[in-house]
Amino acid sequence: MDTNLLMIGVAVMLGLIGVAASRDLLRRLRPQPRLVPIRVERPARRPRDTSGM
Repeated sequence: MDTNLLMIGVAVMLGLIGVAASRDLLRRLRPQPRLVPIRVERPARRPRDTSGM
């Protein structure tokens, strides 16, 4: 009976390792979003009025 429990334990451990490895591989194969610099056109700043409204 100990041999059966040992084999079940080994199978569970191998299954968990397989799941972790497949998740890691899928994460690496999925294209990662690239950060592309975008130039933003800003309107020219106008000097602020110092007089009250």
